Amino acid sequence: MAAGILKVGHAPDLGSTIVAFRLGLPPAFVGFSALALPLFEIVLGAYLLLGWQLRIVSVVSVALLAVFIAALASVVIRGIPTPCGCFGPRETDPVTWWTVARDGAAIIPAIYLVWWSWRPPADDHSSTG
Repeated sequence: MAAGILKVGHAPDLGSTIVAFRLGLPPAFVGFSALALPLFEIVLGAYLLLGWQLRIVSVVSVALLAVFIAALASVVIRGIPTPCGCFGPRETDPVTWWTVARDGAAIIPAIYLVWWSWRPPADDHSSTG
């Protein structure tokens, strides 16, 4: 949620960061992503905090983090000296394996949340008589 809030109003910066990742994405997709991603992250975070549609939102969160991790890892592997932009335009340090690890650490509780939200309900044996 914080990542989205810090990106709001900075679509040109986010678009430039996405282009700098050299993923070969079409310009229209980059433009749409730069506008929509911050709002999507904010809404996703709000849904997680409020526990709304937890099964769906937790899976979407893991998928989004996995895409981010893959993109960051590809930047490091290809030696592209560009900032992550993960927390807005003030994040100017180039992407490193530390950046990948930070996002990798974030996916661990997200995966747990997927498991937790999809687990079968426990049987309530407290009222057996």
